[in-house]
Amino acid sequence: MATQAAAATTLAEAVERLVTALVRQPRLPGDEPGELSTFQGITLSTLVDEGPTRLGALADALGTTDATASRTVDVLELSGLAARRRDEADGRCIVVVATDAGHTLVRARRERLERLVARLIDDLGTDDGARLAELLGELRSLLSENERLP
Repeated sequence: MATQAAAATTLAEAVERLVTALVRQPRLPGDEPGELSTFQGITLSTLVDEGPTRLGALADALGTTDATASRTVDVLELSGLAARRRDEADGRCIVVVATDAGHTLVRARRERLERLVARLIDDLGTDDGARLAELLGELRSLLSENERLP
């Protein structure tokens, strides 16, 4: 058991350090200064990927409270990146959607990340880069399967 606990600690630290290193990356030539916090960017990406989403479902997807999700959407709305709209399926409800500007910004952020990863693959090598992508995909799948567990 000590070995499994040590492996879990090592992996947790590695994931945390990876996320921190990605967030701290300097802008590449031609990049615009970031206007969103990491959480706001994740929220916007979720809206782009999931489409119109009720606020409660958005909060659940983000692992936060309705109040935090609402405040985050407020910021995205003020920036013109998201909007609240009446739910077409149930006119009594409101959904949050990414605007065209929101879609454009997410595309730009993803292109920036692709450029960053391309630089890293040059250093890492194509085979190791492919294996790393495979392992990260497996890790993401495991996390997605277990996201509702305590």
